[in-house]
Amino acid sequence: MTTKPPPVPPANRSDKGPGSAAAAPTETGPKGAGQTRDPDKVGQAGNTKVNTTNQGYQQDR
Repeated sequence: MTTKPPPVPPANRSDKGPGSAAAAPTETGPKGAGQTRDPDKVGQAGNTKVNTTNQGYQQDR
């Protein structure tokens, strides 16, 4: 396998170009001003309660 792909034939090339990226909308105000974040519900630790509660109906085969 080669490190670079073969060149694209001229018939398959687009004349439109990559275009310009739209600017991402920026938030007004300080970060997190509208809500307080509960550390028990954030990120990987927030999923611990869901994954560790006994669901009762799971059985091994």
